Amino acid sequence: MPALDVAIATAAVICCLLLGLAGLSEWYWSAMIAVPLLIRRSAPLLFLAVVAAISAAHLAVSRSFMFPGDLVSLVAVHATAAYAPRHWRHAGLLPGAASAILVVAQALHDRRLGAALPAVLIMATVLAAWSTGLMQRQQRIAVADAEHRRRLAEQDSAIRAQLAAQEERIRISQEMHDIIAHSLASIIAQAEGGRATARVDSGAVGPVLDRIAHLGRQALTDVKRLLTVVEDGNQDWQGEGLGRLPELLGGFIDAGLDLTAQSSGEDQPLAAGMDLAVYRVIQESLTNVLKHTHERRAHLAMQWTPTLLTVTVRSPLSPSHNEPPIPGRGLTGIRHRCALFNGTCTISTGEDLTVTTTWPLTAQGARV
Repeated sequence: MPALDVAIATAAVICCLLLGLAGLSEWYWSAMIAVPLLIRRSAPLLFLAVVAAISAAHLAVSRSFMFPGDLVSLVAVHATAAYAPRHWRHAGLLPGAASAILVVAQALHDRRLGAALPAVLIMATVLAAWSTGLMQRQQRIAVADAEHRRRLAEQDSAIRAQLAAQEERIRISQEMHDIIAHSLASIIAQAEGGRATARVDSGAVGPVLDRIAHLGRQALTDVKRLLTVVEDGNQDWQGEGLGRLPELLGGFIDAGLDLTAQSSGEDQPLAAGMDLAVYRVIQESLTNVLKHTHERRAHLAMQWTPTLLTVTVRSPLSPSHNEPPIPGRGLTGIRHRCALFNGTCTISTGEDLTVTTTWPLTAQGARV
């Protein structure tokens, strides 16, 4: 039971007692009808029924209306419109209509039409109380809807933040995988080549070790740069992209990959995100060739048009190793990077393992 309703009911009863001390007759009726104010919000229909019953009993006994008790009837009408279940919100009009009908009937019985004027006042006050109750109901519903929308907005914001954090973790994981997998694959390949070379000419091992050290330092630099980007909250990955493609291809050639590259069409400037994505896809595709194929030969083809960039990495497969590649983090990363820019990725096997990715160069963000 709300403390406010208790306070209002107590104040109303005390007011009736004071009016009784001041000489108001039948003050106890008003005090009696004020007590149900305790349940005006918690049980509005019961409140209306109790008030109507007390008012009808007083009218039957005294043949008159009571003051100030009948003001509680208006409170009951208001409470029913404001707090009763939606399909019962009109119930408060019934006691007022019944009172007005009784007044009119009594006036007609006494043949005094002027006595029917209070019926107009009764209906006007009842309608006013009922209307204000409906307004309060609508206001409460509007506040509840606003609170509901606020909670939904908070939940949506929290979900968006979680998704953004998840996407960031995936991005960092992909970058770390590309850096480490490429570097380790090149280091392992060059170490195996250096071991074979050392058996023939020990003096040729030095350049191989130098290249291995260079790859290790480059990988360490890239990892430090990635961690710096994460710590600073900067989404831009500076220094990576197709501008470093010759250096990347040279590293694969040094690692023992028989690599040819071809570019057709006029190069188009790319946004930083797509530039890095294309670079990483080429890097991952060639790393897979270095790690998983026996021929260690690959051909890179880049075809530029004003609206589309097509990147194809093809490497021959031996007859005993032409089964479809097992999906792993690298292939998943390639598909994910393409999907970020509305591109496509096709991986096919046969005589060759072919990874073909397409990149739309639209004005909506792919191109600078």
